[in-house]
Amino acid sequence: MSEKIALNGNSAPGASGLDGTWSCYVPSGYTWDQVEPTGTCGSLSYRYRLRTPVSGLWACAIPFGWTYDSVRSTSVCGSTSPYQYRLLG
Repeated sequence: MSEKIALNGNSAPGASGLDGTWSCYVPSGYTWDQVEPTGTCGSLSYRYRLRTPVSGLWACAIPFGWTYDSVRSTSVCGSTSPYQYRLLG
């Protein structure tokens, strides 16, 4: 498993299968909507709840090829960002 975590511009539309699962990194084709501290990711301190990008999803990172139409303040994105973005694809 890669120890590099891509947080922005990391996803393309069309991926499915891991939606709603937790991962130590964000694979291409996904974004994430929550982060939490963990001790199960080796040297990585956090894990991310993966989401397949769809219009209307509130996400912590804007996937590659997507834009957003609204922003809200949140604490679920951890120290990476105090905001979630409503995806528009």
